[in-house]
Amino acid sequence: MKNLFLGVSGLAMMASVASAGGLDRSGQSVSAIFADDNTASLSFGYVAPSITGTDSQGASYDVGNNYSQIGLSYTNSINDKVNYSVIFDQPYGADVSYNTNPFISNLGGTGADLDSQAISFVARFKLNDRISFFGGIKGEAVEGEVSLNGTSYASAIAVNAVAGATPGVEAETLGAALQGDPDAIAALGGLAAVSALGTAVATQAGTFLTTGGYSFDMEKDTKVGYILGAAYEIPEIALRFALTYSPEIQHKAKTTENIFGAVVTGDVEYVTPQSVNLEFQTGIAANTLLTAGYRWTEFSAVDVIPDALGSDLVNLDDSHRYSIGLARRYSDALASSITLTYEPEGEDNLVSPLGPTNGLFGVSIGALYSEGPLNISGGVNYTKVGDALAEVGGREAASFEDNHVWGVGFKAEMSF
Repeated sequence: MKNLFLGVSGLAMMASVASAGGLDRSGQSVSAIFADDNTASLSFGYVAPSITGTDSQGASYDVGNNYSQIGLSYTNSINDKVNYSVIFDQPYGADVSYNTNPFISNLGGTGADLDSQAISFVARFKLNDRISFFGGIKGEAVEGEVSLNGTSYASAIAVNAVAGATPGVEAETLGAALQGDPDAIAALGGLAAVSALGTAVATQAGTFLTTGGYSFDMEKDTKVGYILGAAYEIPEIALRFALTYSPEIQHKAKTTENIFGAVVTGDVEYVTPQSVNLEFQTGIAANTLLTAGYRWTEFSAVDVIPDALGSDLVNLDDSHRYSIGLARRYSDALASSITLTYEPEGEDNLVSPLGPTNGLFGVSIGALYSEGPLNISGGVNYTKVGDALAEVGGREAASFEDNHVWGVGFKAEMSF
């Protein structure tokens, strides 16, 4: 029973969704530290999102691109008290594109491509056969590209540009005035003044569209962080409760922006978020394992504010992911599992166009076949993602409804 969850349920869950938990992809579990000595694993997942929506101009979007995930680990012991794992994963990612004409759609030409890789070295000290402590270091590399385009971004960025170039004019007030708010119109000096500012905004918006919108390129930056955790186990009933804490990691990357036809180089400081993983399992009957988990990720602390744009490219709520599952062994060679995953909706149904979903409910089914020291497992995941309204400048730009994600995963684990 010891590694039943590692071999079965964990594999099915790696086929998670691109939009789950903001930019979260791998879940950053360090459960490999509990594997048998001299064990290596290779996992692969493929995810196919269907994230579709429409806007007020009649444009249709299918924005979620397929992507793959790879994971590697190796676990061994130094002595009876200390063992270690080396783990490779891809913790964060995004692959979103609005492939429509930006001149006749609210968000056409908008997209994001974020890639990351991490290598962790984790060591565990066994205080006794029930209590252990673990920790280690993690090297993390992140790079990304973002494009903002379409008439919604053209209008919002043009308002910011005109307000920034006009003394005494706030962008929020100008935007409200152009929407007909009488108090905002009065604050800007009346209809004639607002009309002149509106003409300047329209001209700037046209320039934005004809020069290709806004693009942002962030070079790869690699930084080191750490991991801390503790576990309580009762091996006789396959019980394990593990707590893992990963603090935020501070990054600084060189950037290139293109806005209104001008190229601006600079740098940006940002963090990848702190997180807490709670992982639980226990035997509840002969050859039957109950599993549960919770992951919190502080995405609200992640801000990427480029110099020329002057606005945050990441606008996410904290992520709370819950899971519960059952795994059952039928023989020494065969086992299976089912796992349910849930993320509640955020407080606001308005979300970033770069992640146009709100909450989720998923089902993963996995199976494991063992032959001597080799375990081969596979899983499939179906996730229903919540409806959301993509917003620009606090105003609805597109509506996304009735969307889902499919994922499949495979894992090979060998004990030498």
